[in-house]
Formats: sequence, C-alpha cells, structure tokens
Amino acid sequence: MANVETMVSPTAVADSAIAALPCPEMRAQRWGISGPEFRDVLRTLALRYNKWDMNLQGVCRVLPESIVLSRSTHAHLVEVTEAFAVAVRRFEARTRRDPAVVAALGIDLKLMPFLDAESAHELAFCRADFFLTEDGRWVISEFNEDVPGGFNEAVGVGETVGESALGGRVEGALKQSMVSAFDDCDGVGMMFATAFSEDLQHCSLLERWLHEAGHATVLGSPEQLEWRWGPRLAGQRVDGAFRFYPGEWLVLLPNANAWLRALPRLRLMNPPVRLLAQSKRSFGVWQTSHPLEPQDRHLCERYLPRTDLFDPGQVERYRSEREQWVLKRAFGRMGDSVLIGALATPAEWDAALAFAGAHAQEFAMQERFRVRPLQFQGGPMYPTIGAYAVNGKFAGYYSRVAAQPFITHEAYYVATVVETA
Repeated sequence: MANVETMVSPTAVADSAIAALPCPEMRAQRWGISGPEFRDVLRTLALRYNKWDMNLQGVCRVLPESIVLSRSTHAHLVEVTEAFAVAVRRFEARTRRDPAVVAALGIDLKLMPFLDAESAHELAFCRADFFLTEDGRWVISEFNEDVPGGFNEAVGVGETVGESALGGRVEGALKQSMVSAFDDCDGVGMMFATAFSEDLQHCSLLERWLHEAGHATVLGSPEQLEWRWGPRLAGQRVDGAFRFYPGEWLVLLPNANAWLRALPRLRLMNPPVRLLAQSKRSFGVWQTSHPLEPQDRHLCERYLPRTDLFDPGQVERYRSEREQWVLKRAFGRMGDSVLIGALATPAEWDAALAFAGAHAQEFAMQERFRVRPLQFQGGPMYPTIGAYAVNGKFAGYYSRVAAQPFITHEAYYVATVVETA
C-alpha cells in the first residue's frame, strides 16, 4: 500500500516556463533496450516479481526510463533518510505511551494497548519521499512508515534490466536488507489485507525471498493470528511477521486479544507504533508542540513543509488561500483522502473543508510547495524520489512520476540509479 504525495506547479505542464530549465541534481535517461526487450522485461516483472498492476486503464505504468542521480545528490538523500529514520524512532520511543500525542495524531486511542504491548526491538521498514522544488530544495511531503510498497518494482527492474541499460548504479541492497532483517526468525508470516491483490503481490514476493533463504513461511490475514503456546498465523507457528495491513485498521480485528498476547513475542515489520510517523498530522504535531528531541528539530525545519493541524476556526482563511494549501486526512489509501486546493474547484474545496471541519481531528493542512519538473522522452513530468530504509539504513529507491502535479496510484514507476562517473 502506497501513500500519496502532493505536488503543485503554478501552471499546467505544457505552459510551465520552468520545465525547460536544467536540473543538475538528476536527469532522465531512456533504457538502452529495444521494444521487444522491454516487453520481455514487463513479462518478467509480472511472472517473477509479482508486478500484477503495471497496466491501468489500458496504459503501462512502467516507464522504460531512469532517473539518474548525481553522486552528491545520492549521498545527500541517503544521509537525510537515515537521519530521519533515527529521529522517527526517537519520537516513537518518547511518545508511544502518551495518549495526548497519540490522539493529536488522529490515531484511535483503542490502539493504545497495541502500542503498549509491542516489543521494543521491532523491525523497521520505511520510505521517505523526496521532491526537488523549483528553488532547489529537497522537501519530504510525508513518511511511508506503516506499509510502504513498491519493492517488487524496485528490486525487479534492477535485477531484470541491469545497470548498463539503466544508465547507472543500482544502490541499496533492498532485497537482502529485508531478508536479513528476519535472520533470527524461523517461521515468518506475511499478513496483508486479503481484499487487495496489490497487497498480495508484495507479500507473496517477500514470502518467496524468505523461503529461498531457508525460512518457514506462511501467508495470511491479520484475522488469522492466534495464540496457541505462542503466536501462530493460519495455524503455523511464527516468531516473525511482515505486516502489510494498515495499522489504523487493527482496531477492527476480531482477534485483538491474540494480537495483544503475540506482540511482545513477535518480531514484527512493521509494528503498530509506525502509525505515529505515518499520520499526515505528524508534521503538524512536530511543528506546533515539543515531542521531538532538540537535535531532530532542525532536521524537520529544513526538510518538512509547514503543516497545520486542521483548525475549524480558520476555515475562512483556508477558503481564501485555497491555492496555497493541500488538505490531507491523517490516514488514507493512495490519494483517496487528499485534495490539492489549486487543483480543486471552489465548490469542491468548500465541500472538503466543511467535511474536514466536522472531523477536525482527522485532518491536516499542508502548505503547497512547487516541484521542479524533469524532462522525459514524452515531455516534462513531476518526480518523487522514494528512499527506503531498513532498520535505519538506506536500502534502495522507489520513484514515480506524473504528468500532472499530483502523484497517486496512476503515477508511472521509473527506476532510479546513480551516475557512475
């Protein structure tokens, strides 16, 4: 499950004067393969890497192009990603048992027992999504801390196409990092939202990798977790698990008691505490109160956009400043609860503000930032560079581009590599 990022340019892509400006930090490069070879790559992605949703509305959503980062840009993104991974873990440790902070993040307080029960040695898998703005700054719109996806594409394209054709080095051992995280586990379960095939494609691929590494594995629903002399998933004993199921949905499970018994014993990637940074209200909490360590505050001031907790008393200002804001629900799925003021009609914006005003604890207002387009074969597009971290260490890239300044499930996947010279 991928979360959504928001990007707004002052004009449409076709009319944007800045689209022609050079971008020294990164460039696009077409893969060095033929049309038939590209079709073979797509077939391999579908059959070997479980990429089942590459076609949407009759359009292939995998571009045969790469984003090539300069070595200095790559080093910078790695440094920032790892610094935030540490900062987020400190934030979690400091606030996970504070109901005031948990509530401010829009998290159901019924999850407090889950946060209290989980082990202090849980596994971490996250992705920070970076945007290069028109004035040359890197900005992170939100963290994907709960159930970050895309790793089937990120690993599959690198292994299938090869660095020579991609135009640079594939950095970060994503597959090995994820598998190695479970080295101390014999039985590993993959828990996912069984109604969504895009979730199954990730879990079944990771299951294959773990099985090849010698682990006993099992796929199942979170509802199938039970306690019988230890945690079991779908009847099979597990001591580790990969959760690809939205954390805010855990309160709906009928087997909460089994979860509370299993959490102290289960090495879980990712545990429920990841909701604290996953919430789209987290930036607002960090910027308006003091739940961060002092050494982390400067990091946030430099890389995070201004974010306000939704204030019903400011609706008139939000209405008059529509083009300056993005309305975000604390938790949502692939853009279904995000509205960019500049891309909405006044009527749509008014209706959204009215709904958010009635559910203020669930929404945040994020200040719009202008993203620099990048020139691809088909014209200028808007990129987001996703950087993975596993247990705090950079593990690879997952990037997407869109022809409009709004990235959703309809965006195109584009490989990300690092220049070799």
